[in-house]
Amino acid sequence: KRELIFWGALHIMYVYDEKCELINFYKKRFLSIYPMFWIAYFIAFLYQFYVNKGIDLTVPKRNILLTLFGFDGYFAAVMPTFYILGEWFLGAIILLYMIFPLLRIGVKKYPVLSALIVGIIYIVCSSICSGGLTKSCIIFNRIPEMIFGMYFIEYYNKVNVKVAIISLLICIINSFVDFPFNSTITYVGIAAFMLLVYISTHLNNSMLIKFCEKISKYSYAVFLVHHILIQEITKSYDMSTISRTNSYVLFILCCVVIGFFAKILFSIDYYISKEITK
Repeated sequence: KRELIFWGALHIMYVYDEKCELINFYKKRFLSIYPMFWIAYFIAFLYQFYVNKGIDLTVPKRNILLTLFGFDGYFAAVMPTFYILGEWFLGAIILLYMIFPLLRIGVKKYPVLSALIVGIIYIVCSSICSGGLTKSCIIFNRIPEMIFGMYFIEYYNKVNVKVAIISLLICIINSFVDFPFNSTITYVGIAAFMLLVYISTHLNNSMLIKFCEKISKYSYAVFLVHHILIQEITKSYDMSTISRTNSYVLFILCCVVIGFFAKILFSIDYYISKEITK
């Protein structure tokens, strides 16, 4: 998820490098998130209604607003919601998009001050914030990843071999050494991101690039459906006793089913969006 934030920050900072008209920006973000989410949720809701023979009446009806705005997964740990698909990360993405124009101004006009303010907020939140939401879900702890990607595309835009080696060492060390602090904090995500950037700049195979471009457009659809599909596929298996071979086959099955339904969801969303546009 950290790498997704980095790549997302690179993309929107690149697209809105010259100018960022607020109405146009929020309109595009709205259309890229909500229609497909609502379609997927409606289908999943009907399926769950059929399987469970009804709706969970213990959830306050007013909390359907959290689902409508894509925050049911984000707040599911602290209150009852109608959460079915996606996850808390969808709410985090929406919040990051909401503050992107402000972060963009900071990165472009006040880079040092902005980095200092974000760093201070991150340290304070990582140190003292507690409660229902885990620290990784608190939006202030995800802003450094967002803003790092923005700084990268604005001022750096490349990774040399030395940085790649250092990043690789950081990832390896944190995979085997149990540090007293959280080993999955932001610097590990930054190291993995830098390593991936270095690798991607050396992938010159045109077929591989076309393949990545082909499947990447389905990434959001995959994100929306993968949890509920994995849950439904694996619930008939005893995951504590399954053999390694069978687990690999089960993994492949999950990937195929997720890809199939993601493609259907993408096609439905594309068709409806096209008809509405007409």
